[in-house]
Amino acid sequence: MNTGNTGFTATIITTAITTAFAVVAGIVNHIMSGNRDRENQQTTASLKYTEQQLEELYGPLAFLIWEGRCTYTDLVKKFLEMRRQKQNNGDKDDKIVRLPNEEEIKHKGDKIGPLQNQEEIKLWIFWIEKDAFPRHEKIKKLLMTKTHLIEGEIMPESYLKFLDYHNSWKIEHLRWQEQQIKYSGKSKFDFPLEFETEVLKTFKNLKRQQANFLKANHDLRKKSQIYAKTAKNINLLNRQDAKNS
Repeated sequence: MNTGNTGFTATIITTAITTAFAVVAGIVNHIMSGNRDRENQQTTASLKYTEQQLEELYGPLAFLIWEGRCTYTDLVKKFLEMRRQKQNNGDKDDKIVRLPNEEEIKHKGDKIGPLQNQEEIKLWIFWIEKDAFPRHEKIKKLLMTKTHLIEGEIMPESYLKFLDYHNSWKIEHLRWQEQQIKYSGKSKFDFPLEFETEVLKTFKNLKRQQANFLKANHDLRKKSQIYAKTAKNINLLNRQDAKNS
């Protein structure tokens, strides 16, 4: 009878379809898993490098810059206080240089002008040796030892300007200390304000990248869970189809 043959043929067809479906599902799952693995590896590598940049270079640089702005602002306020006190005591010396109001004090730059007396010179030298130079040396060391973490393909020009600013000042100061060679008490180069701007901008950008990478990792984990659930459902359907066959 043809009935038996028809049923047998239907079983073969069903089995073939089920097998083909399982093979296709396996291929799709393999491709999705491969894509997930590559995305995970790329994201993880990028995140690791960005976090290394933040931890070892741009984080420390940013905090040193913020610290320097605060201490310099405090120094200018102290000079302002000293010169106001001198004027209040009746000293009308025309050579006294006007200092900015506290609202006008920004950061770095020469907000102090020529030093007026020994008291100011002592305060300025104290700040140079105990605050400015130690911090500048820390920045210099970071730039020298963490060059591989500097963002971009080349060393930014402002970074080189900062090194020139500090190195020339340090040498002139040492010559004044050890050889009594007169100098202005300041670097012969202007402080490169763009150095601070670029470092802080890069720090901000890297923090944004870090947040984006972390979000991407979270999204990939969610996708992996969805893919895993889909693959599980496909396997369940395959087993059910095989059982029914």
